[in-house]
Amino acid sequence: MGEKEDKRTPLDGVGPAKILVIDDEEVIHTSLERLLGRKGHEVHCVFRAAEGIQELEHGKYDLVITDLMMPEMNGLELLERLKELDIDIPVLMVTGYPTIKTAMQAMRLGAVDYIAKPFRRNELLGPVNRLLRRGAREKEMNGSDHDSGEPGAVIRPGDCYVLNDHSWAQIQQDGTARIGVEDSFLQNLGSVSSISLPHEAEVLEQGYVGIRITNTDGEEHGVFMPLSGQVVAINNDKVQTPDKVDAGTWLVQIVPSHFKSEKQYLRQC
Repeated sequence: MGEKEDKRTPLDGVGPAKILVIDDEEVIHTSLERLLGRKGHEVHCVFRAAEGIQELEHGKYDLVITDLMMPEMNGLELLERLKELDIDIPVLMVTGYPTIKTAMQAMRLGAVDYIAKPFRRNELLGPVNRLLRRGAREKEMNGSDHDSGEPGAVIRPGDCYVLNDHSWAQIQQDGTARIGVEDSFLQNLGSVSSISLPHEAEVLEQGYVGIRITNTDGEEHGVFMPLSGQVVAINNDKVQTPDKVDAGTWLVQIVPSHFKSEKQYLRQC
């Protein structure tokens, strides 16, 4: 694909944005400046989290892309500091040392998504575009107030648990959980062209991609699972009509395997 073909088009649904990159590797700066710059974004890079906080305190940005492992202040500490300062901005976490515990901690602290190094072009652009759409939508609505209520102590049929900005799980009478895509994820996705679901008997893990969605612009988006467990059913009808999927549609049904330890990372509806 040539340079002109790679330029931003109106189909992206995302206008040029100002993006702050916080990473202690110069090669990451160069890579993101080139890739995001080709899409029309203004990219500013710093090497330390403290520098990033100063930028966010004195300048206006639409998105932060930050590394997890950095000297002096790591990505999780950065998220905690942003919460203390009441700086509300979409954050995409990038890490070369992905673990499910740190990923879920990051999302609990406010990161909206995370990707692992090394990443492919589409693995970056999909989440970036979705997060920018989310930020633009929240500005139009003067911000959205997420419920931070703690999950209940026991599993009860009908209870619903949300992994913010990704997915939900609703407990069924037989103790299984039906999983669907969270409303904010769908709203910031654009028109859906295809959905890929796991196979029956496949084992899913909390915080890992279990549902893959492609929109009509060709962006690939991975939906993180709210709970771990074995798949017992999938909603094949919705695979055939992906444009009909909404926030009330269940796509995967699982037998939860670690609900007691995993509910701490979820928000109860």
